[in-house]
Amino acid sequence: MSTEQAFEIVSKIIFDRGVQLIIGGNPAYETELVLFHLEMAMNEWGYRSPVVSEYCDIIKKENDIMRDMGIE
Repeated sequence: MSTEQAFEIVSKIIFDRGVQLIIGGNPAYETELVLFHLEMAMNEWGYRSPVVSEYCDIIKKENDIMRDMGIE
């Protein structure tokens, strides 16, 4: 398994947990922070993954909706 694949697998696990929070009506702010941190670490190590970027964007979009509703 490559390092990039490992990052994608870990990101998928974190993303799935965040989705469960959102489905339950709760924000997934910590998930957003962790995914962005993973993406930043990947970039620092010279890796880029559209999969991880997509996970970050989806969670951020859902969290932004929660923020707009005043849910902190």
